[in-house]
Amino acid sequence: MELVIGKDGDHDVAVDAQELVTGRTCIIAQSGAGKSWGIAVICEQLLQARVGFCLVDTEGEYSSLAERFSIIRIGSGDDCDVGIGRANLREIIREAICSRKAVIFDVSETEMRENVAQLAEVLYDLESRLKKPFLLILEEADKFIPQSGEAIRKIEEISRRGRKRGLGLLVATQRPSLVTKNVLSQCNNQIIGKLSIENDLKAVSLFFSSHREVAELVELEPGEFFVMGGLSRGKVKMRFRDRICRHGGQTPRLVPAQPVRPGDRPRDEPCGGKPQQEEAEPPMVEPPISGNAVVPVLIREEALDIARGKRKRRFRVLEPEERIVSGEQVYRPLHRVKIRYIGGVLRKTTKTASFIIDGCTGCIVDIDRGLKVRPGFSELLGLDEAAVRVVAGLANGGSTPVEIEAETHLPAAAVKKAIKSLSDAKLITEVKTIGETTVYVPLLTEDVPPLSSLRAGACGLPMEPLRGESLEAKVTESSLRTILKGLEPTAEIIEFETIYYPVYVIRFASERGERSIVLDGCTGKELPFPVS
Repeated sequence: MELVIGKDGDHDVAVDAQELVTGRTCIIAQSGAGKSWGIAVICEQLLQARVGFCLVDTEGEYSSLAERFSIIRIGSGDDCDVGIGRANLREIIREAICSRKAVIFDVSETEMRENVAQLAEVLYDLESRLKKPFLLILEEADKFIPQSGEAIRKIEEISRRGRKRGLGLLVATQRPSLVTKNVLSQCNNQIIGKLSIENDLKAVSLFFSSHREVAELVELEPGEFFVMGGLSRGKVKMRFRDRICRHGGQTPRLVPAQPVRPGDRPRDEPCGGKPQQEEAEPPMVEPPISGNAVVPVLIREEALDIARGKRKRRFRVLEPEERIVSGEQVYRPLHRVKIRYIGGVLRKTTKTASFIIDGCTGCIVDIDRGLKVRPGFSELLGLDEAAVRVVAGLANGGSTPVEIEAETHLPAAAVKKAIKSLSDAKLITEVKTIGETTVYVPLLTEDVPPLSSLRAGACGLPMEPLRGESLEAKVTESSLRTILKGLEPTAEIIEFETIYYPVYVIRFASERGERSIVLDGCTGKELPFPVS
């Protein structure tokens, strides 16, 4: 028997029902990538095929399945069939196994671990005697079988020994790095969607044959998944099919409210009802609220877990490992800049360039599935316009003062002053040629990017108003204008906006001293930023 769960272009993607129901499967994808949608699709297909399963619902988002199918809902809500504290769990699960029914075990308003541990005990005990195909679906598996902390032992036992009893296991999580490897390594079937956090990519690397394949997960669009293992013949990229039932896990949408004018008293809007209005007013739609800070993905505990893997120790026996002394989230100021200048080789025309610059260092950054850092204007900060023009125009083999004057069109006095400031900053050095001619050679560690190479895409990450502490920006609009004028006298800044990006500053200490690293608050990757 096969279940059609998605599409690969125009082709149906079907999975082996026997392998799904009695095997070990993981569904993994970050928040917003379509994991809950995919689980609901699988449940609908199982219900249509009259295959029994029990779904642990941690958010109460699968109740919509009852609108179209006959299922048993155990939980604490008024719309549940049986109260979770009063249910004869053994009898209900026995009936579901024998009659191929589905059970939704809603623990969203209960003591989750205690109730799920009891469910696992009952399932394993019953299936040890009944030996009929039945599937346990465990949402948010990291809550019940964590990598750090005590896992529910019976779930681990189901992962190892459930197959012979006909009891399958499907674990789902947004954070595979937080799920115990004892269970994850048992999953011979995988459905994996978009991931971007470094630790999570490492956690799923055991399912892939190369780092290149793992890197593909970062590039997936929301809704795209790889199906692998015994579920399909080879690795297949697909999108889950349309839902039959209403999607209960959809993010609530923000609906524009009637604006409040100065002097007006706000009117109460009863929850679940329509706004009470004294008189009809023309509808007004305000633009959506925009934020100036990228929404962080990692919480502090996850950042510290990543940092633990980056501790250093020179000698394993003689020297103790580094310890983490602090780890705090801060926001880095990033400036989104658009400039206009006159450029061109054969024909001079008005050109534009846009880029994002780190406000603390002057590096050029890209915001695309995390922060990517590349050379920028760091070494030019603090120089005046003439000094920037001189050091940027120096030939690699060196230039004489006369050549510098000709190249920069600066008077001799200005060139002499610029050379002194550049020498003091250790950005140029003086070299004597065989003929005792003095040439000045640049000592810039990185090439300054030409304006024509600057291209910044839109920030594709969700934004919110800044709520945390931000670092002080050393790059200002004025200091950046000085640098740009030195590189291209016609350059003018036409847009300058500051946004904030979350990072974690981790400080280590050992017998050799202290050091610090900066972790990306969205991906967990280490960023090449100095820490003051």
